[in-house]
Amino acid sequence: MEEDSLMALLVPEMMEQAAERYELLRQIALSQPVGRRLLAVQTKLTERVVRSHVEAMERSGLVTIQPVGIRLTAKGEMVLAPLSRYFLKRPSFAELERQLMVVLSMKQVILVHGDMDQNPAVKQNVGQEAALALSRRLKSGQILAVSGGTTMAALAAALPHLSLDVTVVPARGGFGEKIEYQANTVAAVTAEKIGGTYRMLHIPDGFSPALIDMLRKESPDLVEIEALIHRADILAIGVGEANRMAQRHQLESGRKNRLLTAGACGEALGLYADIEGHVLYRMNNVGIALEELQSIPHVIIAAGGASKGAAILAMARAGVRGTLVTDEGACREILRIAAEEKLHARPS
Repeated sequence: MEEDSLMALLVPEMMEQAAERYELLRQIALSQPVGRRLLAVQTKLTERVVRSHVEAMERSGLVTIQPVGIRLTAKGEMVLAPLSRYFLKRPSFAELERQLMVVLSMKQVILVHGDMDQNPAVKQNVGQEAALALSRRLKSGQILAVSGGTTMAALAAALPHLSLDVTVVPARGGFGEKIEYQANTVAAVTAEKIGGTYRMLHIPDGFSPALIDMLRKESPDLVEIEALIHRADILAIGVGEANRMAQRHQLESGRKNRLLTAGACGEALGLYADIEGHVLYRMNNVGIALEELQSIPHVIIAAGGASKGAAILAMARAGVRGTLVTDEGACREILRIAAEEKLHARPS
């Protein structure tokens, strides 16, 4: 029996209090500066219980109470990631996570309550869980590659402040979306949070191989950044729906229509795949390719929402695997598709 299970048997009231304080720390990290009333709503605790816990955590140096609201201290941020391994164990999710690991051939699945399609706040929770998973794996001297997208921006925003000598690079070139969601911006925010340095990749997706070769000859800096990207120790990426990503990548309408007609439903790292995992199109770009994923020690994939279930399944079958952080909405949609496929595959 694990030590935390033994402690729960010996002093269950202590474990309950510890779980409440961890949840408060987690919500403060997401919403800081935040007031007690909002914390009570978010955690479903009474304001009296919230006040008691917050005052105790202030005495322990984990939070600071200011006129504008409650914030985590550096000490509070430091303990958040290690504690998550104990307090994010959800017995009700264990079987769903196991099923999803089998269906997707993932090393690990971390499941978050809710569906970001129905509740946008769930995206913050997926981002935070991915940030905690990432922070547990980060060590000085590593190279971290990150992709763009709204979920990856949520991951970067949720990272605790650390002091690590890590070089952060974009996993691939940028594309036409809001600047705060581009890989360069996610890399910069991530580096600031973890105390590392970052390098930018000033080249968009979709350039022809000839033009990319010309840029390499003209820019030694590009060659240096490319080399860093291909030496990544950790990769953190999102997964997109093919239709939306084709718009963001500004694919010409003929190619986009051909992809969707062929059944493209998911995109990651510039790859478009159908539900069976067949790669239908690869964008020309500088950055990490699908074939490199097996040589990267840690790959963290963050994506959620029922609408992305097919996309996650497609990209997993194409080879985009590692540690998946997702929500119930995507999980149940993936399992529904897999069950339906199994049913149709049975001989009549």
